[in-house]
Amino acid sequence: MQMIKKILCVTDLSDVAKNAEVIALRFANVFQAELTVLSCGEYYAHVPNNYFDENVIQPQPEYPHTEDYIRFIEQKKLETIDHFKGLGKIFNLAIPDNILFEIKLDNEVTATIDAVEEKHYNYDLVIVVKQQYNFWERILFGAPAIEICDECHVSTLLVPEGENWINWTPKIITFASSLTEDSFLAEKYATEITDKLKTDLTILHIIDTLNLHFDLNVSHIFPIDYVPSQVQKETIEEIKNQKQIQLNQVYERVKSEIKNSNVTTYMDFGRVGDEILNYISKNSDRNLLIIGASAGSALKRFFLGSKTAAIEEACQIPLLIAQKIPTHFT
Repeated sequence: MQMIKKILCVTDLSDVAKNAEVIALRFANVFQAELTVLSCGEYYAHVPNNYFDENVIQPQPEYPHTEDYIRFIEQKKLETIDHFKGLGKIFNLAIPDNILFEIKLDNEVTATIDAVEEKHYNYDLVIVVKQQYNFWERILFGAPAIEICDECHVSTLLVPEGENWINWTPKIITFASSLTEDSFLAEKYATEITDKLKTDLTILHIIDTLNLHFDLNVSHIFPIDYVPSQVQKETIEEIKNQKQIQLNQVYERVKSEIKNSNVTTYMDFGRVGDEILNYISKNSDRNLLIIGASAGSALKRFFLGSKTAAIEEACQIPLLIAQKIPTHFT
């Protein structure tokens, strides 16, 4: 079953958003997917009107049903359509027949969440540019792309900003698997993208030494008690052998679905987020990372942090985070 059938591209038509726009067009063509372009942003720059007899004055957002507001939305839609036609010519990309344009005047995060909810979480992939912010900017203003990924509950491709990513296509895909059901959806995405793009794939697993220590030495810490578990009986080698068997099972599943690509595996020890990023930085030909949204108990997230969040912040290459839609959202 095809995973990527409906794509949502989030843009404000700025130069920064261009990478997401171009990659969304490429993916829509490769996967023959329906593409919805969400043109949004509270602070649209008003340009001279090229579409109506008179300039349309940008209305105040608290009057969403006025005639001026409706005409402004129509103008932005026409601008968006022209913008994408221009991109198609510049980058020699076909504009899909099944492309839709949606206009919202909210900021990127609010607009995306609203658009996803209105379609009942029916998108398979959201594509958005992740801008580089310094520490204080993230503290004061947040990172919209990461907020979109965390809040929209749909698998999201975070694309780095910058001209060097405008012509990006995956060379070798890295699928970081936890060897649990949390990674099953990410495995499906990795398999499909590898097969469609005829690229190679590395299945990566990091044995989390910090998490392992936590699991083997604490039976529970709630509300105030600390109860040591039984003495650890498994050696590190035994754990490694068990994980290798599981990794081989993932390899066999993936390889059975991919006929014309080279599939390899890699396993190491350490802190998961750090080691995944180290692996990516040491292997520059790996230029797409696919991971599953980490679950785990609230207690573990409190003590150990979120692996997904750390990777979202620090990853310097395109990152696809595959996540299930919780049943209480549908």
